[in-house]
Amino acid sequence: MSSTENNAVSNDGRIARGERTRSSIADALYELLADGAENPSGRDIAERANVSLRSVFQHFDDIEAVYSELITRQHERVAPFLEPINKDIPLNERVEIFIENRDSMFALAAPLRRSMGTYRGVKTSHTIRRAMTYLHRAQRDQIAQSFEPELNGNEQLLLQLEVCLSFETWNQFTSQHGLSRAATRGHLHNLVMTMLASS
Repeated sequence: MSSTENNAVSNDGRIARGERTRSSIADALYELLADGAENPSGRDIAERANVSLRSVFQHFDDIEAVYSELITRQHERVAPFLEPINKDIPLNERVEIFIENRDSMFALAAPLRRSMGTYRGVKTSHTIRRAMTYLHRAQRDQIAQSFEPELNGNEQLLLQLEVCLSFETWNQFTSQHGLSRAATRGHLHNLVMTMLASS
């Protein structure tokens, strides 16, 4: 193997190790949030990721940058749950599939979403605000496309469905009232069916 090839292999190895470290740091933040930590510090993240504090800030400019990486990863993970449901499927079945997708998405996103209420930089972070705006629009578009026949251009009903099918409503059932996810899906299914059947 030539020296050029050796250098290429060496560079590829460094890049792969760097990506693994970056990934482990973002995963560590998610795990800390899932465990209920509020505003994890760089040291907290380093300890959970089993890397040095210096390594955290070699890969990220600041804590907000770690949040940004985690948000990017979350978007990739939740994207399949934001696909519109085929409008030709009967309404009851469509609602059931839709709510199962929302429940799976919210369960995955819950640690990060709940942390947004305590993270000090959430109000000033352009990255986080931009991500939340994108997610809100994607969720709204999914509702509009999945239930287009029933909505029939009714913006007020669309708004009501947005609220009913929001993370905040799901979180109210599961976290504040302590209901199981199955019970929460049942409540949401009944609410949505009532709203759409009477449209």
